[in-house]
Amino acid sequence: MPRRLAVVAGAGALAPQVVEAALAAGDMVSAYCLSPLDLPKGIEQHSASIADLAALFDEIRRFRATHLVLAGAVTLTDADRRRLLAVLGGAGQPTGDAALSQIAVRLQELTGAALIGPHQIAPDLLAGAGHLAGPAANDQQLAAGRLALVAARQTGAMDLGQAAVVAGARVVAVEDVAGTDELLSRVGRHRAAGLIGGGAETPIVLGKACKPQQPLFVDLPAIGPGTIAGAAAAGISLVAVEAGKTLLLERQRLFADADSLDIAIVGLVIDG
Repeated sequence: MPRRLAVVAGAGALAPQVVEAALAAGDMVSAYCLSPLDLPKGIEQHSASIADLAALFDEIRRFRATHLVLAGAVTLTDADRRRLLAVLGGAGQPTGDAALSQIAVRLQELTGAALIGPHQIAPDLLAGAGHLAGPAANDQQLAAGRLALVAARQTGAMDLGQAAVVAGARVVAVEDVAGTDELLSRVGRHRAAGLIGGGAETPIVLGKACKPQQPLFVDLPAIGPGTIAGAAAAGISLVAVEAGKTLLLERQRLFADADSLDIAIVGLVIDG
């Protein structure tokens, strides 16, 4: 039976890919756009705002959604986070991403729709294990990639971010509230200042991993063409992602860019 799918759509390529996959599966789709997006034709589209959650929930209920997916990047201020937690029944709780992810399950009660992850609609978004794109990684790069993923997981445990950068055998930077793009810019500045090296002896590697405490239906780590461009500018030679828990956005372009910029992409499995 086709789903009646409500897509709460943030910025970036994820929501359009999810909508396209849902339409291909025969779902009825209604999109609630928190940012301007160019979505496939044939669906209902509504403008939505974090500042008016009551109206958003009313629209989703009016659509009689059976399923709900959160897809795309959303920038939240501290005031937005407090408002979300208050509406979703978590007033007084910490306002970090993990807390918001846990509270998100309340959306099912408020909308009557089952909350699912983007990868449950478009399974081919998930990174597999092994070499994915770009040149083959050598042993030094792979060792640095594993260390970067462990560091990313530890960063996530602090509810700080989902990414870390390793140069050789040491962690040199981790993602914070400013996100992955700022992390890559920071690494580029460190490299330009001579604080980190690069090259064959000390490869600079980006790792992205799922936070250990987060549910898989919201905010999975993701990379796309923009990540590869930022990695190239920072002197990064390998991007290691957690296999089975990382989204690959615009996969065809992503892989083509990795090939042309000589950046390896590998999917690795980490424990815990």
